[in-house]
Amino acid sequence: MKKFFPIIAILIIVLGFSACTNKSGTENAASDSQSSIVDKPKQSISHREIEQNKTTWEKKTSDLKVVNNKTTISDLATFPEDLDGLKKKNDYVISGTVVNLQQMTDLNSNAMTKVTILVSRVISGDDKLTDHKITVVWHGGITKNAKSKKVFIQSKETPLPEIGSKIITGINNNTKTDLDKKYVEYLKDNHIKTSSLFKVSVPEYNVWIKNSDDKKYKLNNPTLTKKSSSIVDKDLKALNKLTTQLNNNYNN
Repeated sequence: MKKFFPIIAILIIVLGFSACTNKSGTENAASDSQSSIVDKPKQSISHREIEQNKTTWEKKTSDLKVVNNKTTISDLATFPEDLDGLKKKNDYVISGTVVNLQQMTDLNSNAMTKVTILVSRVISGDDKLTDHKITVVWHGGITKNAKSKKVFIQSKETPLPEIGSKIITGINNNTKTDLDKKYVEYLKDNHIKTSSLFKVSVPEYNVWIKNSDDKKYKLNNPTLTKKSSSIVDKDLKALNKLTTQLNNNYNN
């Protein structure tokens, strides 16, 4: 009987090691399958770096002629009627700081800008996005006109935010399966990783900005007034009420 004890002990050790190996392999496989931005280490950026980015952007744009461009909004576009609606219509609702703007190559003859946001709070969605830098591709920015002269395209409905401004917005995940091959190549050419890329579904109604001289967040669409609004009065009232909700809850 004593002869069996060493054998049994060896079997227990071997089986235990095998179980640990299998568990480790499973965990590694699961880890490898997670390529989301939320799995990356937390990031930070200094005030000095933001100011440097702001100076660099202003040098590139301050002397350019501004060309106002009107955005075509789809009739099927929906806007949030309240805070719950904003949360339901987006994978995340975040607040953060616009830390950089960078020129991109034109997309289908349209000026585009890379907007980098440092998320400070996740209002709705996975909290792991907190303290991570994300990328949003924004319509408008630096391009060349028909005479090959540099100009700055600015959309009246979705003006580019200022570097250093605070932002609240709803965003949705952008995965490789959601993007066509040409667009993925376009992103690569502009040094944008799809893992850190998010999309504002309807930026005309889903972005609130607070600049350094502002006390409150404002809807980032100056055309939405009673005189020139592109939506009906009751919808405008709902958006204004939502703006008040956001300021009451997240303006700190």
